[in-house]
Amino acid sequence: MPASSFVAFHAFPTGQPPPDVPLTFAVVLGRAPTGVLLVFNRFRQVWELPGGLIDPGESARDAARRELAEEASCDAESFQWLGVVEVDDGQRRYGAVFRCIVAAVPAPVSNDEIGGIAVWTPEVSPQPLGPADRALLERFGRTGPPNDA
Repeated sequence: MPASSFVAFHAFPTGQPPPDVPLTFAVVLGRAPTGVLLVFNRFRQVWELPGGLIDPGESARDAARRELAEEASCDAESFQWLGVVEVDDGQRRYGAVFRCIVAAVPAPVSNDEIGGIAVWTPEVSPQPLGPADRALLERFGRTGPPNDA
């Protein structure tokens, strides 16, 4: 499964995209003291932000928290809604984007989906980086904790 291409970012009000923008996934920019947390996706063979599909009946925020815990084995504080990322993987899809604070970069995680953990900073970026993730990091990765946005 190839990485999705970045189409656009939409700054919709907190958690309220219009009905014609169905959220199917959520991603998290988790700021650790050393940078923004990334996971290596074994299927797509890229470094990306923790995230994944929103389960039926689950809120985008709950999906983001769950995916952060599943993929990076960490909890977060100060979850902040940033908006919606629009991607194309052969079909247009929309995902909720959140920012949060994580206390530390967790110990390496390795399972069927995830092959490692790293951090992104403006000076150092693991490669290859997913195109949509790169666009989000360039837009939001340089700013401080959620309360500074």
